This record gives sequence, structure tokens and C-alpha cells, in this order.
Amino acid sequence: MRLNTVEFLLSEGWEAAVRNGLVTLAAISNTAVALLILGGLVLVGINVEHMAALQAQAAVITVELEEDADTAEVLKALVANPLVSHAQFVSKEEALRRTAASVGLNAELLETDTGGEPLLGNPLPDSFTVKTADPQDIPQVAREAEQIAGVAKVHYAQQVTEKLLVLARGIKISGVVVAVLIAVATLMVISTTIRLTIHARRQEIRIMQLVGATNWFIRVPFIIEGVLDGLAGGAVAAAILLPVYGYVQDYVGQNLQFVDLIYSAEALLIFGLGLVLCGILFGAAGSLMGLRRYVRPA
Repeated sequence: MRLNTVEFLLSEGWEAAVRNGLVTLAAISNTAVALLILGGLVLVGINVEHMAALQAQAAVITVELEEDADTAEVLKALVANPLVSHAQFVSKEEALRRTAASVGLNAELLETDTGGEPLLGNPLPDSFTVKTADPQDIPQVAREAEQIAGVAKVHYAQQVTEKLLVLARGIKISGVVVAVLIAVATLMVISTTIRLTIHARRQEIRIMQLVGATNWFIRVPFIIEGVLDGLAGGAVAAAILLPVYGYVQDYVGQNLQFVDLIYSAEALLIFGLGLVLCGILFGAAGSLMGLRRYVRPA
């Protein structure tokens, strides 16, 4: 394709977008709103999944030992499991101190009377706290730990952990479904906009076909128009969404310290560029969808 032809097609696409000002503005607005919703849902989904994953990763398996258990052998068997990332020994004395501290008591008062003699003794066993590299492996590691000689009992926050894992999976699936629905809606908006433009210029298009213009020569200006609409819509969405997310992250960081939102200038820049790219792709795809009905071989 010659340079002057390319310049002509680009100018035609630009002039069509400017000439159809209200229609173009509607397309940009609709695209921006759709990408705002899509981007907002993606950010919410990423952060909820991130927090669920953090909580799941914090879950540990407690492996209680029998009185005569060989601690070294149990540790060796635990770390031999490739799913285990870390195993730490917790003596019964340390376990008692932790338990007493969690309820605001002095562990020494539980072990001795005023004369230094034992009262009830220490009912807690020696144990290991075990962590897995992937929270999804916790149930499997717990089952395998129960089979190790010298292990009396294995337990973990089963219901909480499993619910968090289910929540994380559900967020992924629902996020994909919602993203697809919004993407389809955005494509339909842009496609309808291009169809309106084509319908208004249908006589001009017919004349071009009669004088021998190829279908791609006719299509390209409309595709460029759709790309420009998508580009502008994506830029507007990014310009609104990123500062709002930055404000929300700053507010949450100052007032809700227990909520850990993902924040990175580089990641947000990439996310903003991704919104613009999505707008461009939606614009091109929507244009092609709109053109299929009106621009056919003569």
C-alpha cells in the first residue's frame, strides 16, 4: 500500500470521527464507562483474591507428637515432603507460654503453686508447625502427616482455610465471567456506533463500490474510527480509574491497616496501558462486527 493511500485512509478515519462528533462522543463515553466498570471489577477481584491468598498462606498445620516420639525422625519425614516449605518445632513449654499469653495469663502460674510445686502440670504436647508453599496443599499435607510414626494428632483451621481457598477460586471464575460479559457489551456498543455511521454514509459507500473501490479500502477508515474511539475511551477510563484507586489505597492504608491493597506505580501504569489497549482492541473488533453487515462484496 502506497504512502499517500495510507495517509488518505488515516485522514478519512480521523475526519469521520470528527465529523460525527455526537456519535463519536457517545462511543467514547460508552467505551469509557464499560472499561471503568471492567477495570474496577478487575482491581476489586485482584485485591480480594490477594487478601484471601494472604489469609490462606498464613494458615499452618499443627502436628502434635506422642510422648515417646522421635522428634528428629518426625522432622525428617515432614521436610521430606516436597509440598512442605517450612517445619518448626514447638516444645510443650513454648506451647503453654503461647497459649497462656493469648488469654492474658502467666504460664508459670499454670505450672507451679506458690511453693514452686507443680499444680496441674503441662497438658500440651510437643508439636511442629508446618507451612506449605501452596495453601491448596494443606489438606493433603495434613493427611500425609497423620501417617508419620510418632504423630498423635494433626489439625489446622480446616473450615476457615478451605473457605478462603474456595473464595479465591470463586473470585477468579466470577471475574472472568463478568469480564467477558462487559467485553461483549463494549463490543456491541462500538459495533452499533459504527453501524450508525455506515448507515448514514451508505450511499457514499455504494458509490465507492461502483467505481471499483475494494472492500478493505472502504473498511479501513471505519476501523480507524473505531480504534480512535476505543483509544480515547480507554484513556479516559485510565485517567479516572487510576487516581481514584490511588486515593482509595491511600485512605485504606491510613484508616484500615488490616486491609492490604495491592499498590505499585509500575503495576498501575501497566494496568492503565492495558485499559487503553483493551479500548483499541474493542474499537477494532467492534468496527469489524459493524462492517460485516453493510460492507460486502459488490
